[in-house]
Amino acid sequence: MTTHHIRLAFDLMGDLFPDETSKEVASYLNRKGPLPFALLVRDLNIPAVNIARSLATLAIHDIIECHEDARTNSKRILYAFDLKRTLYILHYSKCIHCARQLYGFDGELIIEELLLNGKQRMSTLLVTVYERLIKAGKDPQIHSLQSIKESFKLLVSAQFLQRITINETKSNISTVVEESLTNLVQIPEITQEGWKYLISSQQDESNEPSTKKFKSTKLIFGDEKIFWKVNFQRFFAYLRDQELIQAFTNRIDQNAGEIVRTILRLTEVKPSPERTIPISFIEIAKTMATAGLQMNEDLLQKYINLIMDDVNNCVVKVGDQGRGTYIVDFQKALSGLTKAHIQSFLRERFGSNALRIYNMLEERGCLSQKQVIEDMAMINAKEAQQYVYSMFIDGMLTLEELSKANDFNPTRTFYFFRVNLYNGVLSLLDHSYKTMSNLMQRHQFERERHRKLIDKRDKVDAIIHSLREQNGEEEQIKEVEDILSPMEKEQIQKLDAAFRKIDLAQLQLTETILLLEMYLSISNSTAPVQKKTGSKAVAEKLLETTVQR
Repeated sequence: MTTHHIRLAFDLMGDLFPDETSKEVASYLNRKGPLPFALLVRDLNIPAVNIARSLATLAIHDIIECHEDARTNSKRILYAFDLKRTLYILHYSKCIHCARQLYGFDGELIIEELLLNGKQRMSTLLVTVYERLIKAGKDPQIHSLQSIKESFKLLVSAQFLQRITINETKSNISTVVEESLTNLVQIPEITQEGWKYLISSQQDESNEPSTKKFKSTKLIFGDEKIFWKVNFQRFFAYLRDQELIQAFTNRIDQNAGEIVRTILRLTEVKPSPERTIPISFIEIAKTMATAGLQMNEDLLQKYINLIMDDVNNCVVKVGDQGRGTYIVDFQKALSGLTKAHIQSFLRERFGSNALRIYNMLEERGCLSQKQVIEDMAMINAKEAQQYVYSMFIDGMLTLEELSKANDFNPTRTFYFFRVNLYNGVLSLLDHSYKTMSNLMQRHQFERERHRKLIDKRDKVDAIIHSLREQNGEEEQIKEVEDILSPMEKEQIQKLDAAFRKIDLAQLQLTETILLLEMYLSISNSTAPVQKKTGSKAVAEKLLETTVQR
């Protein structure tokens, strides 16, 4: 956990929870650790009702965790802040986009509602999504309650939604139970009276919103204690698979990408954090033929061999049954994708010579300063030293000391530089958090700076939209458009272009952050992080020693 990590988390919280109370409560819990409600009320100068409301809202989104205090016999409840879960807010837009691509407008709104509300019952979700579809002008015959329910079933069957059950206990807190894989896809049946009520509210032409009538009814729908939430790990696995498919498509061709897509699709509902289950050659060929991808078996075998010979070696043959069985090793795949991001970062930050030194160290494993600079780098000694020490200070390289004596005198000590991918990922992830936070603050700064101009543009656009709906004359529309002066229009165009650049940078950075976080979660490395202060001190000592020699 770094300063940039925490800063980004609270910037994201500010966008989703605009009230200051939620941010203050979460910040205090992050500093102090798990605390009971009484201490929060005592320490924070905030009314108890507001604190309780904020805790309830954050708990619904899993940003605040509630559990009984195991240290005492009293059944008091402790509240803890989950920093990792807060960063999931960064990927909300990606999850919504995936749902739109896979399950259309209905699936998009289902995921969006669950992200906005944290957890919901299926019956409540169906009514809310239907009302939003009608307000958006969609055809009620096409987007009916039944069609929304079918989209919901598809999301559940693909494990994009997770079922949780609320169990009432004698303690002060209700127990939230996440269902096992066997019960995960079981959808509760809405009672006949409840379904009739939903259908009647769908056909009702009164002006009262369906959600208000639904909340006021006392009917039993059959899913009162069953809630649903977004399964982020499933979305992250899907996004990881898409990155892997795109990598093989770019590196080889479209056919190679489709073969990898087929292997991943055959195992997508049988999750494993490290690798897929074995898939035979016959299953791959049969699935591709069913999907309309015609490819003879000899050509398919050549493509699979080519994929297996890839530098990352993430597709591995593990058996000979069914003309060969294959798996995708996610740890190797993520390592390869992560290395590509680190190499791109080094090229942009330090230049191609630094990247050459990094690749050489990665290939050779461990080299001393003299070996790197004088024997193999083929770079000016002074520049090579600067590149090595800069990457070392930045956390991309680690240093091992081998002394001839026990005093570790720099003049009698050998220094060996080594590439540690885990530390490099931590360093790059910290840079990514800092950049993302800066982009968000820059976007907010530009919006506040041009607030009057943006509000004026929005009012003009609203008037023009209203006139066009009323079939207004072009002269009237032209007069409204002329409210903005040419200079203001030019300034708005520049501002929109700046916002597009910021949004694009945020989108690309989100993909990088997700990839790096998934690598860290799957990696078994326990290498310690090199502190920048210590690294800088050692680097300065090495420079002084080099000058003395």
